[in-house]
Amino acid sequence: MFYHPEFNRDLMDKIWLWYCNDELVGIATYDHYFGEAFFTTKPGFEELEKDILEYTIATFSNENGLGIAVNDNDTHTLDFLRSKKFVENDLTENILELTLENVSLDYVIPEGVILKNIDIENDLYKLHHLLWKAFDNEGSVPTDENTISKQKRMLSARNMNSFLHIVAENEDGEYVAYCGLWYSQKTDYVYVEPVCTIPEYRQKGLGKAVLLEALKRGRSLGAEKAYVISDSSFYKSIGFQQHSHYTFYWHNI
Repeated sequence: MFYHPEFNRDLMDKIWLWYCNDELVGIATYDHYFGEAFFTTKPGFEELEKDILEYTIATFSNENGLGIAVNDNDTHTLDFLRSKKFVENDLTENILELTLENVSLDYVIPEGVILKNIDIENDLYKLHHLLWKAFDNEGSVPTDENTISKQKRMLSARNMNSFLHIVAENEDGEYVAYCGLWYSQKTDYVYVEPVCTIPEYRQKGLGKAVLLEALKRGRSLGAEKAYVISDSSFYKSIGFQQHSHYTFYWHNI
């Protein structure tokens, strides 16, 4: 998250951590910018929740208040936020899960297209052009210094492993589809973010191909599961199943 192009790094000194005898037991942080936040405590340290939430509200609210996403099954946090005058919002997030051993990772790609992992040192502009077009942005691709520096930062993320970031390349050397996969060997899962295809190459199976190739590689490194924030039928058709659902609760200033 800290390396996402939209993450406001100027606010990072506002992220607070709570320790007990050098053990991290609580955290309060914003998402990409103020107005949305997360807080949590380690089991057994729930008595810190009141202080942490007060800090979260005071620090991370913007002119519209503060939104916090909560698992619909987390009755403890839901009751706690409601007691602090948080109210349910229309915004939601859905989490899908895939057990990698339960799905075929085979795929077919059109003639003239190859799959490969990105070259972090040399593919910055090609990947930037792909992302701009694949997310249906209008106008010329911005290549100003600020935009490019954000893209460079994303590719320097601590858990960025180019082996798991797969692109589809056409005969002209243009990137036409991409899957980013994030993995830490301290866990048993990979996180999918993003999967995208430029408009001219959609409905050709390339999104599925780059995703399955990335998942195949993630499994080879030890991952057993995959997660994605989505409710799309695209992922469900591959075998992703419902894991959890989050609803935003809002506190007005």
